[in-house]
Amino acid sequence: MSGAGDMQEVAELDRARGNGRAAAAAARFRSQSWAGLLIAILAVGAAFTIATPYFLNAGNFANLSRAVGFTGVVAAVTTIVLISGGVDLSIASMMALAGVTLGLMIEASVPWPVALVGALAVGAAGGAFNGLIVTRTGINALIATVATGFMYRGLAFVTTGSFPVPVRESAITWLGTGSVGIPVPAVLMFMVFVWVAFLLNRTRFGLHVQAIGGSPGGSMARLAGVPVIRRKMQIYVASGIVSALGGVLLVGYTSLGDPGAAFGQELPIIGAVIVGGTSLGGGRGSVFGTFLGVVLIGAILNGLTLVGVSADWQYVVQGLVLLLAVLLDEYRSRKERTEAGI
Repeated sequence: MSGAGDMQEVAELDRARGNGRAAAAAARFRSQSWAGLLIAILAVGAAFTIATPYFLNAGNFANLSRAVGFTGVVAAVTTIVLISGGVDLSIASMMALAGVTLGLMIEASVPWPVALVGALAVGAAGGAFNGLIVTRTGINALIATVATGFMYRGLAFVTTGSFPVPVRESAITWLGTGSVGIPVPAVLMFMVFVWVAFLLNRTRFGLHVQAIGGSPGGSMARLAGVPVIRRKMQIYVASGIVSALGGVLLVGYTSLGDPGAAFGQELPIIGAVIVGGTSLGGGRGSVFGTFLGVVLIGAILNGLTLVGVSADWQYVVQGLVLLLAVLLDEYRSRKERTEAGI
């Protein structure tokens, strides 16, 4: 019995050492990623400052912060989705559907606070539908949310007859273009990032999210008593609501409830999250890294526009950035495993 007990104690010590090495490696590479992102942001800023006199001025920074605000709020919650081992490719379509819902309700003379709640409710319903499919059918989240993304985008086109809905409500316009010294979309983005950071680092929900993503299908988390299905439902509902919020900000920015809004934006958003250090495989992520990733990609696209690069070539650049993000994720994962000795 004594020998068996000694062996068990040795195994537990080895496991603790392994976990400690893994945590230390993850922290080390996270700090390295942040430093690399900051250097990249400075390099991009310097390059575009040299290339155009319009990049480094207060007006352009205001425009940039407004433009990244509606994608940044979505990227913050997408960090939670990816850490949990999931993915939501319906986020851009939900932004469009929520924006259309808001526009149609305001056009029907619904008070704007009620219309705003209605748009967010559509996001919650769409997120709940995504969660039900992922948790109850066993369909891969990528396939499921691609399918629902087509559905949500289609509903946006059907309900508007494929035409944008003008939105002239001053309160909504203020959300997208207003300022309180700092552009309102940037303020809201910052608030969402703080909220997500609090959830991940200071709550049991955050521990559960990381545990679910730390093992295939959340199997180990389930054995540890984590309510995996409930947590995944909450994650997808949060993704839907915040995607709808992003859609509302976009409506305020463009003054249109456009069924084609945010088309293709799901990939730059996810790319920003991965560039920021969140693993596609789940279990590891960084809210601050996501913020830096959003700033980096936003600065690149803003600078390309200022120097006259066409939208077609910007798609090429976005594809290259996404590919680079995936390669970085694979590199980080291999290095962490090597450092942890696993």
